[in-house]
Amino acid sequence: MARIPLPTAADAPEAFALIQARRSHAPNAEIFRTIATCPEILEAFIPMADAVRNGCGIDPQLREMAIVMACQTMGTSYEHDPHWNRALREGVPKEKMLALWDFENSDLFSGLEKAVLRLSRDATRAPAQVSTEVWNAVHSELGSPQSVALLFNIGWYNMTGRLTGPLDLGHDFVRG
Repeated sequence: MARIPLPTAADAPEAFALIQARRSHAPNAEIFRTIATCPEILEAFIPMADAVRNGCGIDPQLREMAIVMACQTMGTSYEHDPHWNRALREGVPKEKMLALWDFENSDLFSGLEKAVLRLSRDATRAPAQVSTEVWNAVHSELGSPQSVALLFNIGWYNMTGRLTGPLDLGHDFVRG
């Protein structure tokens, strides 16, 4: 149960109108209801979330695996299961998702996938300590725009995990 009272459409009609207009598929998601307590942040949050997710043509399988790795590294659950399921929908095999945490010892992952997972793990643990080797392994394959887009995804889900975790937000998703 959330640690703050989450507003309803009756409490914040303008914020909920924005949520409905931009996120009609998830109008009651706890993250949006929480941010609706600060409408000016919500107004910027939704388009930024869309830009981060869709920016620079990053491979959706790489993006989703990186997001799940960030969630696993932080130990947060709110975004974990939805993005686990999204990874499956994007074509990541379930066997690979089950091996994600132990990717270093798995033959299931390509060199690029391992590089992306290292970057996600290391950037989540200690952002200023991502090694040149880890960065270069991603950057040499993806180039600057997609590498930056990947970092935005990792950073974005680190930010949402640092909001949803302390507020003890739940979710209705189940792993596929």
